[in-house]
Order: sequence, then structure tokens, then C-alpha cells
Amino acid sequence: MYGRKGITQMTTQSQIDANRRNAEKSTGPRTEKGRATSSRNHFRNGLFSQTDFVLPEEADTYREFCSNMDEACNLVDDAIEECLAHEITSAAWRLRRCNLVDGDIAAQCDADPFLDPTLEKQIRSVERARAHSTSIFHRNLNQLRKIQKDRTKTEPKPRSNEDQFADELDRQLQSIMNDPGPAHWDEFERQYLADQAAKQAKEAELASNCKTAKAPSEELASNCKTAPAAPKPTVKIGRNALCPCQSGLKFKRCCIGKAA
Repeated sequence: MYGRKGITQMTTQSQIDANRRNAEKSTGPRTEKGRATSSRNHFRNGLFSQTDFVLPEEADTYREFCSNMDEACNLVDDAIEECLAHEITSAAWRLRRCNLVDGDIAAQCDADPFLDPTLEKQIRSVERARAHSTSIFHRNLNQLRKIQKDRTKTEPKPRSNEDQFADELDRQLQSIMNDPGPAHWDEFERQYLADQAAKQAKEAELASNCKTAKAPSEELASNCKTAPAAPKPTVKIGRNALCPCQSGLKFKRCCIGKAA
């Protein structure tokens, strides 16, 4: 390496060995609390941290925030959806942190912080963190919605009462059509034919009984004499009326004697 006068100075082996011995003596924090504290030494505002930056007074707010985000994501028991929901929640919390940092920066100066050249670096960091978190939020949210939409398509839709009734009716009709019937079809057919024959014999017997019941009345009618015809009603003709024989004379001078 170059010194002040441009002369190259090489690191000796003894210096390298001394640096290694000194490094071995540095063990860092030894307790769990010390390790947790030292792991957050590089945090200033939590905008670029690997885990969510939560202040002690924000613990309850953070738990409620995570619960609300999980409910809004409509999670099911699926590892992929849980991973995407975790990324969405983390990005949303970082966006909230960006807004708080913006408020802190604005409180540090009386004028517009965007016009203060001393705050340019901080504002640029906040805007970069906001753009990065917004990209993560929307990318994971779109992927989660796509997975949930595909899952909804594959899930069976709940059937209405009309559909269930139609299914039950189809099942009963199918069971009736597939019913083999009595075990002995020959016996069933023989009994059916016997019942039909007995029914026809009974009908024939009833018809013959009706004919025999009518026979005596017919014989009795044949032995009886023909009853005389009823006399035709007579019309009384006046003595001075014209005679019905059309002789032109009065009835008393023409046919009154014959009529008597």
C-alpha cells in the first residue's frame, strides 16, 4: 500500500498474526439479551431492517396490526399463503414506519424539509424504502389473490336445496330402475297369470247369472195374450155442424144415425 510519500509499504506476517490473535479475543456479547441488543445496533429507523422494527411502546399496536392484516388476507391453512401474507404485513408496517419518519423529519425543521439540503440524504432514504416496500406489498398481494382465486375455482360450490332435491330424486329413480325385483320371476309371473284367470272366471260367472235371471221374465211374457189397444178418444160433434163425411149436409140430417 502507499504511504504519505507514495512509498509502498507491505504488511508483515507478524502484523497479520497479531491481528488474528486480537480478533480471537473479541467474542462479542455472551448473553442472549446482549446478542439481541447488539443485533439491532445498526437500526436507526427500521426502514431497511431484515425484521420488522417495533418500538417497545408499539408492541400492542404491532400485534393488532398483524391480526388485522391476517384477517384481511383471508388466510387458510396453507404455508404459501401464510408466507405471502407475512411479506404483505411486513411491507405495510414499513410503509407505516416511512410515514412516521417523514413526520419526525418535518418536526426537526421549521421550513419545508424538502428544501433543506441537510435533510436530502434522509429524505432520499425514506423515499427509496417507501418505493421498495410498495413494490413488495403489491407484488405479494397480487400473487396471494391469484392463488386464492384458483383455489376458489377448484372448490366445489355449495349446492342449493333444489339441486339436492333433484339429486335425491335421480338417486331414487336410479335405484328403482336397477332393482332386480323378486328373486323368483317365474313364481311371480305364474301368480300374476293365476290372478288374471281367476278374475276373468269371476266376471264370466257374473255375466251368466245375469242371463239366467232374465230368462223367466221373457218366458212369462211369451205366454201372455196381447193386451187390447186402448180406444181412440171420441170427439163430440154438434147436431148443426157439418157432417165429417164431407157431404155438405148437417150432421143431424146425414150421419147422425150411423154415429149412434
